[in-house]
Amino acid sequence: PTPEQMKASLVQVASQSLCCDCNGVNPMNASINNGIFLCDVCAEVHKTFGDQFSFVRSIPNNDWNYICYLYMELGNNENFRGFMEKYSLLAEPVAIRYTSRAAEYYRMRVSSL
Repeated sequence: PTPEQMKASLVQVASQSLCCDCNGVNPMNASINNGIFLCDVCAEVHKTFGDQFSFVRSIPNNDWNYICYLYMELGNNENFRGFMEKYSLLAEPVAIRYTSRAAEYYRMRVSSL
């Protein structure tokens, strides 16, 4: 797909999704290395973690390449939440959740697919 098609596809998926952290509607940001959609408020929180834990980009305002697009397709909110639940991390504060060894493993797993 072209960059424009990738962005259009992500905007469409995001508009039908919920924020991975707070379940807010219409999340127009992404944590690329986690492969999840985020609302504006949660995206700002993620930016404080550093790119190694959460590489945040605006879906409509940033350029997207094929690798970033694949991260979003292979990661996705449902897979991330299921993985965190498996390690009993969903109830933890977001800072702990995304800086955990389990989250690091998840990011490595997504990047290797």
